[in-house]
Amino acid sequence: MPLVSDRIDHTGACPFIDLTEAEMELYRGAGWRLARFEDGILMGLFNPDDVEYQANTQAMTEEALDAATAWLANAVGEVWLVKCSCYQFCMPRRIAFDDPAAMAHLARIIGEAMANEW
Repeated sequence: MPLVSDRIDHTGACPFIDLTEAEMELYRGAGWRLARFEDGILMGLFNPDDVEYQANTQAMTEEALDAATAWLANAVGEVWLVKCSCYQFCMPRRIAFDDPAAMAHLARIIGEAMANEW
């Protein structure tokens, strides 16, 4: 079974994954996403920015985190937090419930994204 970690290229300014032609069909623009892979192939993306705007940034962040956690809980395969940019996934980090540091990183990234984008 191919691993996502085998696809990470470390030759650029930051680690990145190039998307295949088929994976580009799932790409919907720049920003932080959760990417679900099966056998090393991208199968789906979760965009925390898809939550409805709320004037209360904390409530919006909590809603985005709840949605991300639910998506992660139902995901089959590997889930990685990635920064989408120009049909590449930059700074990939595997996210799993049994990795508290990764879960804290996810919460920080989503919180910062909500605060900065709205």
